[in-house]
Amino acid sequence: MKGKLCLIQAPYFDDYGPMRRAAGTYFPLGLGYIAAAVKAKGYDVLLLDPNVQDLTPEQMSRRVRQEQPDLVGISFMTPQFHSARRLCRAIKELAPTTPVALGGAHPSVMPSETLREIPEADFVALGEAEYTTVELLEALAGRAREFGHITGLAWRNQEGVKLNAPRPPIEDLDALPFPDRSLVDQSLYRAQSFLSYSPRTATIHTARGCPGRCVFCCSGYKLRSHVRERSIGNVMAEIDQLRERYDVRYLLIKDDTFTLRKPRVEAFCRALRERHPDLKWHCMGRANSVDERILATMRDAGLHDMFFGIESGNDDILKIAKKGVTTLRAREAVEACARLGIRTYGAFIIGLPGETPQTAEQTIEFACSLPLTMAGFSILIPYPGTRVFDEHYRRDGNGTVEYSEFIASTGVHVVEGYTGLAGLSLHELPGLVARAQRRFYLRPVQLWRMLQHANPSMVWGYGRGFVGLMAKERYLRSRRRR
Repeated sequence: MKGKLCLIQAPYFDDYGPMRRAAGTYFPLGLGYIAAAVKAKGYDVLLLDPNVQDLTPEQMSRRVRQEQPDLVGISFMTPQFHSARRLCRAIKELAPTTPVALGGAHPSVMPSETLREIPEADFVALGEAEYTTVELLEALAGRAREFGHITGLAWRNQEGVKLNAPRPPIEDLDALPFPDRSLVDQSLYRAQSFLSYSPRTATIHTARGCPGRCVFCCSGYKLRSHVRERSIGNVMAEIDQLRERYDVRYLLIKDDTFTLRKPRVEAFCRALRERHPDLKWHCMGRANSVDERILATMRDAGLHDMFFGIESGNDDILKIAKKGVTTLRAREAVEACARLGIRTYGAFIIGLPGETPQTAEQTIEFACSLPLTMAGFSILIPYPGTRVFDEHYRRDGNGTVEYSEFIASTGVHVVEGYTGLAGLSLHELPGLVARAQRRFYLRPVQLWRMLQHANPSMVWGYGRGFVGLMAKERYLRSRRRR
């Protein structure tokens, strides 16, 4: 072996707070891809995931000291900023000479700021980091060019933080080895409560990139990259592996825009029917990229449920959000799924730019009017790297950001610096989300939709979600009494 890389997924599970019972834990595909690319070049790899392995920062830092890797890579998003910083400090205390590189969405959109705010880190690998990591390992070993020539890398020296030229997106995704899932026991992971068809679940990417420009997402803004697709044969080979090694029964396709090109979806469905006709699967789709014909093709190939980011019940708010979808198209897509027996999950955001009490109420009413199997209501979080952050987030007097507020999926946290509301206060948002959830779920017709044709695993998942919602309600009531 040339050397060793230690990869760590920063802990996120506890961030869900009262909703953690409904939360899922997934194998970090990004780190799995990096691990596979590095191993293909002759390096050994250790992957630590404290979200499922019950490891504290101190325990992980002791493991780093014991293993003595050539490089530690830590992946995190904005809500995990503080835990990633704590982990960096713990590692440098016990292994001060071990280089540490940061990656993931947050460091990728704020590389210079991240290195200044986490002085214990040495590098940031921006965006798609498979080849960047390989070149960094080679440079650290003295076998390649110096750091300044590695594209997609931010680093520090005695003069300060250096930001190299960006690395172009990887065009040939088939050239990448499959994510190395052998590094963590896959049975430790579990899907979110609404994705509970089977405990034998795995995630997969069939493409990268997103053409969307949604103001609340960094994928089409600071991390913008064009869509690149893996060949269907390459995707099927990975599915073959998942079935053979892990007996996967339910596949979660994590592409931002799986339904973007109908001919490719049809080719995927044909191949899946031929090779794995009993496999059930889930995907995300834009309402304006599906119709009843393609949905029927997907259902016949095993599509079990589909996620739609509907976001709002007001078309003016959707325009401001640059969603590119209307409420009419959203209704058509959800109703087509209902006719075909495809279960659906609709995601809604309360607090988008321009939100008023009236538009929030329209969103709740719209959600209740759709034949959705389930719906999720969240509070707008102006993440760094999004247009909302740049246009509607006001930093404090010294320009710092309190990242501990940037936590999604709880329906509890609000970001004090967010200025996008119109006629609403930030602290009304948790109550609106709680009201939306009560009105949506506490209806006999909705309970029937959820339980109709649900298997025992799904019923168990729904129970987890219900317990999480009740815990959140108790938390909100306790806060109001203070």
